[in-house]
Amino acid sequence: MIRPAPGTARLTTALVATLVLCGPAIAEDAVSFEGNSSALRRLSRDEIRATVQMLVGSAPARDELPEDPRPADGMLETAGRSLIATEVGLVRQVLRTFAAKVAPATLTRAGCTLSGPPQRRCLLAWSLRFADQALRRPVRPEERKIFEGILAVAGTAGQDVGTVEGILTAVFFSPSFLYRIEVGKPILQPRNVANRLSFLATLAPPDEELLQAASAGLLQDPAERVRQFDRLLKTEPGRRALVPLVLEWLGAGESKVGEKSGKYRKLLDGGFESSIRVSAEEAIRRVLDEEEDPSIERFLSTQNYLADPAVRRITDPAGDGKNATGDPSESTRYGLLMHPYVLAAHTKEDGASPFPIGKFIRERLLCEPIPPPPPAAAAAALSAPTPGVTIREDLEDRTSDGPSCTACHKKFAPFGYSFLSFDPVGRWVKEDPSGQAWDLAGSVRTRSGAELSFDSPGDLMRSLAARPEVHACFAQAELTWAFGREPIPEDQDLLVALDEVVKRGGGVISVLRTLVAAPEFITATEGK
Repeated sequence: MIRPAPGTARLTTALVATLVLCGPAIAEDAVSFEGNSSALRRLSRDEIRATVQMLVGSAPARDELPEDPRPADGMLETAGRSLIATEVGLVRQVLRTFAAKVAPATLTRAGCTLSGPPQRRCLLAWSLRFADQALRRPVRPEERKIFEGILAVAGTAGQDVGTVEGILTAVFFSPSFLYRIEVGKPILQPRNVANRLSFLATLAPPDEELLQAASAGLLQDPAERVRQFDRLLKTEPGRRALVPLVLEWLGAGESKVGEKSGKYRKLLDGGFESSIRVSAEEAIRRVLDEEEDPSIERFLSTQNYLADPAVRRITDPAGDGKNATGDPSESTRYGLLMHPYVLAAHTKEDGASPFPIGKFIRERLLCEPIPPPPPAAAAAALSAPTPGVTIREDLEDRTSDGPSCTACHKKFAPFGYSFLSFDPVGRWVKEDPSGQAWDLAGSVRTRSGAELSFDSPGDLMRSLAARPEVHACFAQAELTWAFGREPIPEDQDLLVALDEVVKRGGGVISVLRTLVAAPEFITATEGK
């Protein structure tokens, strides 16, 4: 029985149903939440794909799997999050179809070419090894019986592919495959430490060397955890694993290009949405490959994507008159936040979107939350704008009804106004719809007291890239990524340590090493 502690993240009815539907159940003594919050973590779809890729050499398409859970304007958050009923059905369908597709090649990889009972014994041995790695724990006696039942007809003519397909389906749809269990009393069990470390480094289960280190009790040593982490980062899965982290930090974990209204999408072919995401992913990879410990500043200043064909579809001149698009020389894009894919993640379906991106910058780059608007905010906004005014003048007028509106909007609106010249898919539009030139300048005071003044979005990005509070905020985002939850009061010492790392000029890898070496990395507390 799974027992959440009072007041902590609770398992939903849908998850309980999932545990019943998925096959081998989690044993009663495998999970205990007494005194701690939920340490059951749903695999993200990137983790599912990376795990399956590791196991069988290929994976389902990312978009086939359910979209990951995220709080409003927040990063991916998987602790205590369950698959809901509709997602259970989708995962079942995708993984069952995929199992049928890869079963022949998987049988070949298993290396079992016998017949009769010897073939059944060979496939059973393969099944146990495969399940041990896929489920991230030893196979239980009742699960072995399930495998033996599936393999009962193996070794007879034409049955082996079907039995392998059955094993794959049973394993892929097991709750121990779809959910990570990171618990201990109170220290994580050695294999769970290995699981957490490997998923952070590669998005996939541990390899043999890491498992051996766990079995020998070596992962209690912070230096050994860091050594293993560095080793895994140098692998190809390790190089790929950091890309989703950066996209989540940029608020672009999922594509929003396809959500834009038809007048924007009609100018782009059907393959644009996938190609522009690939461009963003490759831009991140290039930064990561440039140096051993790339700085946060590099992500906010790189221009390595400007020559990408998908980006050129957006930045090259098009149209005429006041609707003309295309980057002028003075609007040179600066940093990943100005990549069209990332911009599209912070715009509405239609029209100008200064407030979403302004709020994102304040909250996610500076870690300064913006309170929700008061209930009467919409009604209090002034209605009809003066004819001929610019978009900015109109919005400033509508948000000036009272000191509370003005005080709140001045914290983030100037950031957003700097991006007014970009349309919902990230094109630079020549001029304001009124025919007047854009006014993209602004000034914002941060919580630290710093005054950020800027004349353009590129100028704003240069200012933000140099700000130490932005680097510290990124470190908090990495903590959220590593632990699957937002920071909690118990993380205060770790947050101070992370702040010291970035103050000394530490980059992405230094922050991750600090997390891996921290005592919190091997404890079971998972937040609320």
